[in-house]
Amino acid sequence: MRSYQIRAQPFARAMLRLSAHRGSRNGRDCTVSGEPEFLLIDKNAIRDILSLSLALEATEAALRKTSSGMARQQIRRTLELPGAAGSCLSLMYAALDDRPLFGGKVLSVFPDNFAHGFASHRGGVFLFDKDHGRPVALIDGGELTAWRTAAASAVATRALSREDSTTLTLFGYGEQARRHVAAIADVRPIHAIHVWGRDFAKAQHFAEEQSAAGFQAKAHRDPGEAVREADIICTTTSSEKPVLCGEWLPPGVHINAVGASVASCRELDLDCVRRAQIWVDYLPMALTAAGELIEAIETGVIGVDHIRGEVGDVLAGAKPGRTGDDQITLFRSLGVPAQDIELANLVYISARNAGLGTSIDFRL
Repeated sequence: MRSYQIRAQPFARAMLRLSAHRGSRNGRDCTVSGEPEFLLIDKNAIRDILSLSLALEATEAALRKTSSGMARQQIRRTLELPGAAGSCLSLMYAALDDRPLFGGKVLSVFPDNFAHGFASHRGGVFLFDKDHGRPVALIDGGELTAWRTAAASAVATRALSREDSTTLTLFGYGEQARRHVAAIADVRPIHAIHVWGRDFAKAQHFAEEQSAAGFQAKAHRDPGEAVREADIICTTTSSEKPVLCGEWLPPGVHINAVGASVASCRELDLDCVRRAQIWVDYLPMALTAAGELIEAIETGVIGVDHIRGEVGDVLAGAKPGRTGDDQITLFRSLGVPAQDIELANLVYISARNAGLGTSIDFRL
């Protein structure tokens, strides 16, 4: 049984700097009546602050806290909207016992936006301090979500996949597919990439991009053929109907299913669910929003106990993960409020210390 250690020093140093320089940014006073000004932090500031390693550390910490009880959170609340399957208004909120800020994330989710050149997730993370409940920041929620979604898959891949995994298959060719290539390649020695999507021309363009980046990449018209040699599969679509079938899965493969975030959508068929050892990020969320798991339980294909548990317990060494090279493992990712708030704390602290973001007078 392996326990994964968090390299928390960068976050710890940021916290210490915040305590030492509270109310100042690069030596300039940034307080209004003794309280820090409200910060607007856009995607450019987030990209200046975050690195993949920092995102992995914060995401792993959030998953551990979810399973240990250090995160106070509830399941995602959604309001279905007309349009493509999965279109909704989404609300997630959390407070972490060891972080100074709590808050919530409000996003509009429009899966069809990708076809029109827009991001599918748009909104913000609203942060408050624990001292007096004062609003302190609004952070680009779409950008933060993009970072933590791929980071969670990478953390789960490091915990559950075979260490010698070299071949990655992607279902989907959008922003999350690109981010997953970088994140998964950071934790496993990926050499070959296979991609499938409904639009073969776009899948082929994605493969060409990855070839230019140094991978052996190939686009496929047949999804079954795309997974034939896979060590790791990442499904990043918003499909309403299954795109990955259990009969295609090779022995020993690890799957990250991340694209479907509401119960009306599902990327995996029931045979895939039946064959896999399933790990989730947050069990209460999985039992209410993971469409293929809900269907499998309701139809008797699996029992609730088929779900092995939360990946945070594997990270902490409380439960074993993969125990054999031929096992098929599945990380069913829905996104955890704690991930957003852990990462938002890091971004806010770093932005204040670096003088990033836009300060406004927003006294409530």
